Amino acid sequence: MITVISLGLLAMSICLALQALASVLAARYFARARTQPMGRKPWRRIFLQFSVLMIVLMLGNIFQVVFWALLYRALGAFEDFETAMYFSGVTFTSLGYGDVVLDGRIRLLGPLQAANGLMMFGITTALFFSAIQHATGKLAAAYRTAHEP
Repeated sequence: MITVISLGLLAMSICLALQALASVLAARYFARARTQPMGRKPWRRIFLQFSVLMIVLMLGNIFQVVFWALLYRALGAFEDFETAMYFSGVTFTSLGYGDVVLDGRIRLLGPLQAANGLMMFGITTALFFSAIQHATGKLAAAYRTAHEP
């Protein structure tokens, strides 16, 4: 049991590194993007920035799902990668259909992956919310400037 929990904690640490990488890339992109002027159609620019930000952050989460799936395959938990990926995605998002389950001792990895997914989506949400706050502030400033007497 301790071995499985240790393996799960190691996997969570690797996922944190993947999330940190995605978060840094997303933050760097948004830091560069926010210095550019809003232009005549600020909503279009904001939508594009949010789209890129969302894609980068979601790719970070998808890579983590793939990592867990590879771990499950390496442990022999599933016959094929597609099933491992499906289980990993359902577990990482805490959807938990229950139609595919882990057997034996490694079933302890499931709750660890679910907790990992909750934390990583929390980081993703925090970064996205921060970007929304900044864009809203910038949009409000542009509106005030355009409507000054």
